[in-house]
Amino acid sequence: MTKIDKDRLLQEEVVNLSKERTLLSKERTILSFMQTGLAFIGVGIVLINIFGATSHPTVIIGWTLILIGFVEVLESLRRLMKYKKRMSSIRRILGHDSV
Repeated sequence: MTKIDKDRLLQEEVVNLSKERTLLSKERTILSFMQTGLAFIGVGIVLINIFGATSHPTVIIGWTLILIGFVEVLESLRRLMKYKKRMSSIRRILGHDSV
């Protein structure tokens, strides 16, 4: 193997590791969005349980927060599955099938 081939392989590995790092960063961001969606759901449930009998607008706000939370969690799951597929292809390229 020539020096040029070794350099090319090293550059490809660096690029693939950079892609892996970027996808892991996106995964953390998506999980943070999911956490925010769960917080919206929790706040909505609390508003409905505490103020449900006394305040009609608060119930509407609570249900709206729950709906926004569910939409956020579902969208986060969709994106997470997409990035997981991309991540598995990069891991196959790098030879990290067991990780």
